Amino acid sequence: MAAENAELVRKALQAFATGGVEAALPLLSPSVAWYPTDRWLDARAYQGHDGIRELATAFSDNFDDWSREVHDIRETQELVVASVTMTARIKNSDSPISQALGLVVSELHDGAIGEVRVFPSWQEALKAAGVTW
Repeated sequence: MAAENAELVRKALQAFATGGVEAALPLLSPSVAWYPTDRWLDARAYQGHDGIRELATAFSDNFDDWSREVHDIRETQELVVASVTMTARIKNSDSPISQALGLVVSELHDGAIGEVRVFPSWQEALKAAGVTW
């Protein structure tokens, strides 16, 4: 089951990258909770598909050409940890940004992701997940 969970996370991240938020929503539970990194200005959780749309809009309102590159995905029986780099340009500028992130994905049921917690690094995500590799 864990390998299926890793593949689900990989597919969701790929769907975001190639088709945007609407392409990824079928892989997210209708009650999904997305917790952005503590460096995000709005520190609340984004709930449900409408919350995910709101978060994607916040990115689009502030950044151009944003994308994610997946470096590593590892799974345990209950969760998946992903190492991702997000890149973009600050809206209406030539100023690029790049941020390494760690994602802890849990509550994976019936082919859908139920919770995503984002951390400012792979190491912090691994620590939060309580795993070592």
